[in-house]
Amino acid sequence: METKTKAEILAVDDHSLILEGICRVVGKMPDVVVADAVTSGAEALRLIARRDYDLYILDVSIPDVSGFELIERIRELDEDARIIVNTMHEEIWIVNRLVQYGVNAVILKSAVTSELATAVHRVLQGEPYACQRFMSVCRKLRRTSANLHAHDVPTPRELDVLRGISRGLNTHEIAVELSISDNTVETFRKRLISKFGARNSVDMVLKAVAQGWIRLE
Repeated sequence: METKTKAEILAVDDHSLILEGICRVVGKMPDVVVADAVTSGAEALRLIARRDYDLYILDVSIPDVSGFELIERIRELDEDARIIVNTMHEEIWIVNRLVQYGVNAVILKSAVTSELATAVHRVLQGEPYACQRFMSVCRKLRRTSANLHAHDVPTPRELDVLRGISRGLNTHEIAVELSISDNTVETFRKRLISKFGARNSVDMVLKAVAQGWIRLE
């Protein structure tokens, strides 16, 4: 009789207590196991480069490497990778970015611990999941962005350019930071101005902030 293989999880959180809590919750589930648990984004990147996991549980606010960078790297290696974000951040710009990145589940750290177990089970079954508080913020986001049609929603790359503009960077500085050409930056700028129905870059940034797409640093 064959032994059923447990689903292997990589857990990433820079707070040791949170990481221990994740391991305890998952440890009580019969069909899954935390294969690796790390507090460093850099260590997570090394592990991701060496092997695949059945599921990834991570925060987005990791000091050394952004959780969004981890998500991008995981998706580069496996576009179908299953990712759960477990975070304390419910600011609308963070929620918006998570929606854009298409993670499989989002659990706020303020939610009860049983939500994490439910999310793990649902995602491994191929279903999306989000805690109630996250869904509430998403509904608010949809209301504030109701004037944008589906084809007008900024892409992740356009949002990178938008954030650069909001920080006061010029075209060349944004191009260098994102490793793209000056012409590409200007193309994105024009698209963004059109998508937000803005008069100029300043008006575009103000509308993007009001609608929760970015925040001013």
